[in-house]
Parts: sequence; structure tokens; C-alpha cells
Amino acid sequence: MPNRPHAPPLRDRAGVLVTRPPPGLAETMEATAAQGWRPVAAPMLDIVSCPLAPGGAASAAAPPQAVVVTSSQAISAIALPDLVNIPCYAVGAATARRARAAGFVHVQVAPEGTAEGLGRMLLACVVPSAGALLLAMGRGYGMDLARGLRDAGFRVRRRVVYRVTRRRRLDARAGEMLRRGQAGAVLFYSPRTAQAFMEALTPALRMALAQVRAIVISARTADVLDAAQWKSVEVAPTPDSAGMLACLGARG
Repeated sequence: MPNRPHAPPLRDRAGVLVTRPPPGLAETMEATAAQGWRPVAAPMLDIVSCPLAPGGAASAAAPPQAVVVTSSQAISAIALPDLVNIPCYAVGAATARRARAAGFVHVQVAPEGTAEGLGRMLLACVVPSAGALLLAMGRGYGMDLARGLRDAGFRVRRRVVYRVTRRRRLDARAGEMLRRGQAGAVLFYSPRTAQAFMEALTPALRMALAQVRAIVISARTADVLDAAQWKSVEVAPTPDSAGMLACLGARG
């Protein structure tokens, strides 16, 4: 059996690999640095926006009664003059902040920060007969939420406003940090990101994970990782950036 890479002292393992794509990447890098860590960008997904045509989502005859957003990746594609004054229901605080910054006037946020919580909020706050819901999603996402809302009597206009592609290779700097044993943790914000990261690793880099913490946003994300390969796999107490950073903690 090959030897595992030599582990440097804990004080030298100050690197944190941040695997999320923009726009959240820069925000997380800044927050990680503020906690005393050395963040390294290692995005594993690329986001391609598929903007709605102006007027295409909300005609004068039948505009939607609400816009529903489960990811901040959708915001840039739907920040249109005919939509920003319509109530917007966002999955979490970060998505809500970006919606407000993009011009949405009436934004409600699901307190649980999950698609399931967003669905429950809509069922409690919105009347199905008042009009359709515009569900702005990524390709391959949102089918369960759309199905649940339709089963509850809503008319749902599901629109694909971005698509996600995986990167096949790990960023060179991130790979070098792992190889040298300088990474203390890797932050994973989705199951797709975790899967892409693992598929990009060489056998030697997989061996290096024994000295690295995996900080994950949800139990579904943790399920993608083999806990035996890592120093630890830790699920954030809340499924958002605040929970991820709290789980990471400040560098001692």
C-alpha cells in the first residue's frame, strides 16, 4: 500500500479550497479569509446564463403572480423590468440579497434555506387561484418543486434560465496545495460540485484527503463523499454560507 503524503504541522495547513462557482465564489473567498484562512479558488462548475427575453415571461394579459427562485444563479437572467415589481420568493438569504440588489422590490425568503422550505412557504402564503408562478431554474433542477406545486393546485411556468457544466480538471494551485498537504479543508456547496471535485482527483490527490476536512452544505452533499477518505466530513448546521463558515470556524 502506498504511503500517504507526509502531513505538515496543523499551523501550515491553512489553505481552504472553495469549490463553488461565481458569483458566490468571491463572497466566500472574502469571508474565509476574514476567519484567518488562506482561501484558494477551485470552482468545479461553470454557469451559463440563458436570459429570458424581455416581456417573454410576464405578458400584460397574464403576468405571473410571483417569481420563485431556488438559486442566486438565476437572478441575472430574470432581472427584467416586467418582473422586478412582482413578488419574488427566494430560497435563502443570499439569494434574496442578490434579488434585491438586482432590483426586485418585494422579496420574501424561505427561513429554512431549502427548496422544501420554499415550497412550504409558497403553500402558506400564496393562493393558487391568484395566478401562475414563474419558477426560474437551472437545466435539470427544480422538477420536484414544480411537481409539488402543481399537485397543490398551482399553475407553474418552469423556465430554464441557466445551465451547469462540470470542470474535468482541478485548478493547478488547488491541486498543488493538496499535494503538498497545505489544505486544511474543502468547502462543498452542492452534490454536483462534490462529485465533480472527486472525479477530477488523481489517485495521489485522493490519498491526501486523509488530512483534510470536508465542509458540506447538506446531508445530500455528504452522501457523495466517502467519509473514509477524509479527515472528517462535516455538515453545516444550516444550509447556507453562514452555516458553512460557522462549521469551518476561525483559524486558531
